Amino acid sequence: MGATRVATGNGTRVSIATYRALDNRGLVTADTTTPLYTGQKITVTQDGHRALAQPRPWSAPTSTPATTPVTAVAEGARR
Repeated sequence: MGATRVATGNGTRVSIATYRALDNRGLVTADTTTPLYTGQKITVTQDGHRALAQPRPWSAPTSTPATTPVTAVAEGARR
């Protein structure tokens, strides 16, 4: 199964999710004078290029620490 990609004028390809993230932040512009189905050209702004050049954040695998089971305390033992 292929992934949807967007290509810039210089041939840079980004995933549609990356494009949407850049678009939401105003870091790309699309040439809307041509229909989408024929292929609109997009331009990545200078700030967009800087964002693409930065390492992508990732989450280190987290493991949940083992918890000690809580034992019931008899009513008389609390006093």
